[in-house]
Amino acid sequence: MKWLLLVAPSLLTAVLLSGCVSPAVAVATKSTETELSQHPLGFYTERLARQLFAQLDDSPLWLTRPQIAVSSFLPATALSLHHANSEQRDFANQLSESMLAHSRQFGYAVYEYRLSNEVVLAGEYEQALTRQLNEINRKGSANTLLTGTYTLQQDAVIVNARLIHIPSKQVLAAVTDYIPANVLWSTQQVNKRGAMFYRQSPAGDNK
Repeated sequence: MKWLLLVAPSLLTAVLLSGCVSPAVAVATKSTETELSQHPLGFYTERLARQLFAQLDDSPLWLTRPQIAVSSFLPATALSLHHANSEQRDFANQLSESMLAHSRQFGYAVYEYRLSNEVVLAGEYEQALTRQLNEINRKGSANTLLTGTYTLQQDAVIVNARLIHIPSKQVLAAVTDYIPANVLWSTQQVNKRGAMFYRQSPAGDNK
């Protein structure tokens, strides 16, 4: 009987202590990984144009809307597309074409400096635009240039756009924005490792 009396308090103490210990709670962690964008390129170029023209509309330098010419965007480090691959050249040209369209949609006069002196009739198509300087129609002139640069990163392209008053070379508006990598290249070419994106070329090389 004495032995039972000694054991009973010990068991009671153990039960009480076990009741004071809280079960382990798993800490919920929130993923901060960057998600692939579901928007097309036009979504980002319109956002870029909207930010750019908002600055121009607020500028007191213009009594009337300027005439705008749009040039190809160039790599920020090289300022040339001579050594760029075909994907980069396609992106640079498409970026400028989209910005040209947005300029007109926002109500600005846009000057097409690649317009040829005459329409060339080929066998299966007609051509009115050219890159040959001796064939370009020089009538009319733009007084504002929309141009910019871009920088390639692992998960996005950083785009810098600006509006420049051609006679004075004064920057009237400037904006920096980003375009996610999968918007520019197919999802089959964009691989995700952790929180970073890596672009894979058609040959299988990671970039």
